[in-house]
Amino acid sequence: MACAALAAALTGCARSRAMLAPTPAAGGAAEAGANTDASSASCPGCDGQRSGDEVLHAVALRVADLLGRGGSCQAYGAVLEGSLAARRIVVRPYMWRVGASLASAQALQSGEIDVAREVDALNVGVRSLDDVVHSVEHEAVHIAFAIPSGQEWTESLVNERVGECRPRSARVGTSP
Repeated sequence: MACAALAAALTGCARSRAMLAPTPAAGGAAEAGANTDASSASCPGCDGQRSGDEVLHAVALRVADLLGRGGSCQAYGAVLEGSLAARRIVVRPYMWRVGASLASAQALQSGEIDVAREVDALNVGVRSLDDVVHSVEHEAVHIAFAIPSGQEWTESLVNERVGECRPRSARVGTSP
């Protein structure tokens, strides 16, 4: 019982998961077993389905580009593709606490990737769609190459890998 309470406290608004569904479903797509009843409705700001769909669509576009690039881009693109297909990308409305730190994205070896659409409830720092997609890519690199999180040098290595696979002139979700 204590584990369930801890899990609920750590997931916060993640109960309402945004998923990429093969066909539109009335009322929004939800992962099988995900709690979408009144408990998710009681979470202010958890109505992130629209922005979640936008993020997942942008990630799907990035997957197509990454798979076409080959090499390490293709490797982490395959991780993203698997996470999308398994509906394991969770778009949270805001950042959340992991221990003493705030997280804007987090990945598990299982392929689940949680990402914050916005920085905080007060909108002190607005994240562009490109920022959010970059965070998802960053977490996919951690998974694809088994690079541990938390060390400054490993985070730099991951950001370098993502940077090598992103077009310099174009940003996701913007027009040229």
